[in-house]
Amino acid sequence: MIALLRMTAGLFHWALAFGVLYGLHGIGCSAGWARIMVAGTSLHRLLLILAWIGGAAAGVMLTGWLRRTGGNTLLDRGAVILGWVGVAAIVVGGLPIVTIPACL
Repeated sequence: MIALLRMTAGLFHWALAFGVLYGLHGIGCSAGWARIMVAGTSLHRLLLILAWIGGAAAGVMLTGWLRRTGGNTLLDRGAVILGWVGVAAIVVGGLPIVTIPACL
């Protein structure tokens, strides 16, 4: 059971980070955060970028933990690889934050 949790930890983390970004996007658009300017950008975009970077950083830390606590079995190496897949999915999934207007 623990091996299954370790194998899916990176992808579960990606799903959590995606849900947080998606939720913040909806809340920010409905609350009008895109019209509030902070540090040269909108409050909405700033919060989304901070959540995106925080999610990716937490994914890197999770993957590092998986690597340190695991052994050299195929399941342990697979858990680390899937951890990096989760980090890559967070990075790629968050790219529209910096390339597309927040609320259309």
